[in-house]
Amino acid sequence: MNKHVFTYVVSKNICWSDMVVELLSAIHKQYSFKIEQSVDSLWELPSNSIVIYDKDSIGNPASLLITPAERGGEWLIVNGKPEDEECVAGFISLGFSGLIVSPYTLEILPRALRNISNGQLWFSREAMSGALRHLVRGGGLSSPSVNVIGAKYSLSTREQQIFQQLLQGRSNKDIAEQFYLSVSTVKCHVSSILLKTGQKSRSQLSALLMESD
Repeated sequence: MNKHVFTYVVSKNICWSDMVVELLSAIHKQYSFKIEQSVDSLWELPSNSIVIYDKDSIGNPASLLITPAERGGEWLIVNGKPEDEECVAGFISLGFSGLIVSPYTLEILPRALRNISNGQLWFSREAMSGALRHLVRGGGLSSPSVNVIGAKYSLSTREQQIFQQLLQGRSNKDIAEQFYLSVSTVKCHVSSILLKTGQKSRSQLSALLMESD
């Protein structure tokens, strides 16, 4: 017997929310739906609940300090951008159960909800493979805090790798040798990391770890 699932559709786009509820209610008869325009009231959610989080209208959940692990239930990010798939490790660390990138949300959403309600994660195979490669190539050094920072500031996989090395005090030359890059390429990545995180120098980057705790 299929279990009942409480489903929250969180979006500032009411027309989109109505369309999602109409689509899903026709497929998942055992689900109940509620539309929210913010996550302010979504705390202490039961285990049989799923939050559909519209990143396009609400914003990056990592930068908004939204942590499903603290709020309860299963959370699915929808209408994401392709570059969000490079931050899967960070979203998992925060407690998110899945990510769907635009423009495939409506096409994939019914199947993703079914899988998540059955206790599975829903990330693309490419995104999960990239996260595992990132972990292996980084020598297993990447911490949950670094992953969260990657998601919060939309750092690419390479930027996350270099960020980890910067925290260890590695020079541009050392980083270049480790990843088989030119020093100028490493400098470009460092500049991008500083720009995205709003830091003025590489010595300030370690302070970001305190923010993510």
